[in-house]
Amino acid sequence: MKKIRNFSILLSLCLIAFLFTTTSCKSDEPLSTADANKEIDVSFSVSNVTSSTNSGASNVKGMQKANQSDGGDITCSDKLASYVKYKIDGSDFRVVNVFYDAGTPYTNAIKLAAGTHTLSEFLVYNDNNTPNDVSDDILLSATPHTGSAYASYVTAPLNQTITVTVDKKNQFKLEVICYTPKTFDSFGFVYYTFTQIQLKQLWFFADFCIKNKADYDGSLYTGQTNWTSGTGSFIDAPAIMKIEVWRNGALQNTFSNSYQGEKLGVNYVDYVGQTDNYELKLFILVRQGTAFNYVYFKSWTFTDTSTIPEGTDGVIDGVLGNCYDTSNPPDFILAPWMNLPTTATYKITNTTSTLGGYVDATLSKISAGYDLANGVYASNCADPAVTINSGVDIDMDIYSSLYVDKLPVFARSTKWERINWLYNHLSWYPGYHWYDVQGFIWLYNGWNGTALSPVPAVTALSNKMKADADNYGVGYKVPPGGWASIIFIKAGTPITATSAPLQTVMIKVDP
Repeated sequence: MKKIRNFSILLSLCLIAFLFTTTSCKSDEPLSTADANKEIDVSFSVSNVTSSTNSGASNVKGMQKANQSDGGDITCSDKLASYVKYKIDGSDFRVVNVFYDAGTPYTNAIKLAAGTHTLSEFLVYNDNNTPNDVSDDILLSATPHTGSAYASYVTAPLNQTITVTVDKKNQFKLEVICYTPKTFDSFGFVYYTFTQIQLKQLWFFADFCIKNKADYDGSLYTGQTNWTSGTGSFIDAPAIMKIEVWRNGALQNTFSNSYQGEKLGVNYVDYVGQTDNYELKLFILVRQGTAFNYVYFKSWTFTDTSTIPEGTDGVIDGVLGNCYDTSNPPDFILAPWMNLPTTATYKITNTTSTLGGYVDATLSKISAGYDLANGVYASNCADPAVTINSGVDIDMDIYSSLYVDKLPVFARSTKWERINWLYNHLSWYPGYHWYDVQGFIWLYNGWNGTALSPVPAVTALSNKMKADADNYGVGYKVPPGGWASIIFIKAGTPITATSAPLQTVMIKVDP
């Protein structure tokens, strides 16, 4: 939360009077039609008012005592006024600059039509020597509102009625009370909480573990200076990112590090006097099919009294994929990106697998460019108690087991990291059969171990696989060049579903 450097805690509280004036050379006569439509110059002249000339010196002393803190009273700042923000007749805030003549501050003229007007806000600011940057401006003083704690200490609190005429000089005395952050609630401000802001900044950087460089030919990544230095089919590239800044549920701004993949600076504003809730949404440029799109990966949420841990270097660094030093992990780790279609047609074409699965399944209706293509794959079933028909085209939604939180509720489980561990450690079990793997998978879905043709009763090897996966597979991260499960769930199954409408099936691919 921004600490306003308005005033020091010293020995007295000041009241300042602003004179709201108009002048005219007309004699005392009824307004003509021309006069009624004429806009008249109005300005504020400013002079200090001591407590002895105020409408109640004892009240001023009482207010000082009421707001006394750390053994002293509140004093007016010695900073000069730069401008006034005011609100008349329900308009948005308007600004009028202040100038000094012989030590007395005046505002530039404003235009008001002859007649009655309502002044509802009056605040005096110093620009903190940055006239083009309002984020660090300092509120010096303000006129309190009727009903506020400070209302009784001025002659005329807001709202005030101002009558502008053309037949005589008009002078309106506006008293303001010096401001400190701790007295905020005493003014009865209506709009002020949206006028003082503090600009804050966070820095982000991420690596992108790209499995096949050729997949990203023609993308913004090829413009990076280190792109040509990569060897073989794998490259660790700086991620091209964009981050959306959301404040209290509304999008405020979007930042991008463009094609260079540099660290990304993200600015956000902290509004003084209210609680702000922030969400930063991270998107990374990845390949989807044959296109390159920014895909959402992660959010950080925090309030104006907290922030995101930045590590020791002041940068929130991360990695998309598993190409990092495990002895010195980054601040955030995203599972490897898998360029998968969202849907496909799945059909069991062989109930006696020839490819090493429970069944062979044919995938179709997949466009070009994905890590998954049309063809025949070895497939396994997730649940021994749910059925699926063979020889039937079934439209399926496709999910990566590396992003469990995106699965429908019923399918979210730590079993996927254990299954992925086994897929990458089958060399531990020489001579294993397809039914050992299928039995291992079913053991995570309540299988009692009795034979379900063509799967025999649970084998010793299935039990061994499960014991090892429970021991070594918790939190397992698929390495570059490893295998991961791709999950197929009946198309249209809502994310909130708590039970499977059809057998959940899977294949393994290299992520």
